[in-house]
Amino acid sequence: MFNGMGVIDCDGHVAEPFELYKDYCEAEFKDRMPQRIDRDGERRVVVDGQEFPNFVKYGGRPLGMENDAKLPRPVQQAVSVGGVDPSVRLVDMDKDGIDIAVLYTSGTSSMCAIQAPDLEAAAYRAYNRWLADYCSKDTSRLKGMPLISLRHPELGVKEIERLADEDWVAGVMFQPHMDNWNMDHPRFNPIFEAMQHYDLPICFHAGAGRPPYAMGTNESSENLFLMHSFAHPFEQMRAMASLVGGGVFDRYPQLRAGFIECGIGWVGWWLDRLREHQENLPEHVPYMKRKPMEYLHDGHLFINCHPDELTLEASVGVIGDQNVVFGSDYPHWDCGFPGTTARLWRRKIDRESVRRIFWDNAVALHTRLKSATLDRQPLVQSGVA
Repeated sequence: MFNGMGVIDCDGHVAEPFELYKDYCEAEFKDRMPQRIDRDGERRVVVDGQEFPNFVKYGGRPLGMENDAKLPRPVQQAVSVGGVDPSVRLVDMDKDGIDIAVLYTSGTSSMCAIQAPDLEAAAYRAYNRWLADYCSKDTSRLKGMPLISLRHPELGVKEIERLADEDWVAGVMFQPHMDNWNMDHPRFNPIFEAMQHYDLPICFHAGAGRPPYAMGTNESSENLFLMHSFAHPFEQMRAMASLVGGGVFDRYPQLRAGFIECGIGWVGWWLDRLREHQENLPEHVPYMKRKPMEYLHDGHLFINCHPDELTLEASVGVIGDQNVVFGSDYPHWDCGFPGTTARLWRRKIDRESVRRIFWDNAVALHTRLKSATLDRQPLVQSGVA
């Protein structure tokens, strides 16, 4: 707890080891699972005997320079161990007064680059087993967001059904698009139906560079400053517009979607822009039954805010405080640990709104957390209470 308030971190990450694929897959897939090799000083990935460039791009040419340079991947080394060791993570959660962490992958979502349906699904199953082991340290506080195949919806549904009753599962992580299909496409209906049936939210989390690459990746000169800035908001806008415009929530009225690690400054503007286009292009959205902002206020859309974003107070004033959730991004290089909860507390937001952002809205998104209990003492930081 933080200053007497329960806190749910809706954007935590694990830092899963690459070896997990062979360690946690079924025996029949061990020789086909992804592995990393170094080739002439470049890290590459071998999948099913085929060699690829590394699945994730981290950047080449620094902006303003003429030539490429070898830039290191940014890693916040001081806390990265908590992404691998749940015991360390739980200690760090206590430092920030975080009661429950909802956990996303750091790298396995790039396995959507695997084209073989059985192998892609097997890689996700291996990761999901590893994530279950990680959360097993304390399933009351560590909740995972497993991965499923979106390219092959029948396999995605099968994995949802396998995991739906596990106590560590809080929802499912989704790519904001898959190949040339946006989230409105009817091919995803079986997945949405299964998610609604099991009362699990779909949560979108974009990456800086993985095939199928996020919007803006190939236009960014492989520069991480551009890639990381582009990918999250661009992809979230794409997914939100597709779901709302395609009438997905009208077909599945109990479905909820989270938009994670993209801030909220764009949301009010984006929903208003969609309203304008809905009014002027109604024939392009024939299944859209409500105004864009209504999908937010009706409890379908939840947005992860950043404690330091400039427009936080203004955005809460525009869209309200009922659909905003808190996320730390721990243990990534830009997470700002420790002190993420304290920085949100210091913002000029009504204390009742802060309580909703820290806890109530997260429970509305991840309804399986309704049974969570708070039996720890509040964390009171000096100069914050």
